[in-house]
Amino acid sequence: MEDAEIALMFSLLMIPVIIWLQVWVKNRRENRRNELGDEEFETTGRAFFSIIVEGTAVVGGLIMIIVTSGVVVKYIINFYT
Repeated sequence: MEDAEIALMFSLLMIPVIIWLQVWVKNRRENRRNELGDEEFETTGRAFFSIIVEGTAVVGGLIMIIVTSGVVVKYIINFYT
């Protein structure tokens, strides 16, 4: 296999990881909701930790989406030219 095909294969394998990461963040946020729909935290430290972890997960997922789509587009361009 060539390097482009290996990169494409790894990029396509990253799609389920990206989806899982976004669903995980959504479930964490939904589990913290009270009856009124507001998010509740037990302590300020837990709120800060959640903001850091969930923010990193969302930003990391977006970076993975950008990289994955770039590899797929690059492979398609190289394949058809």
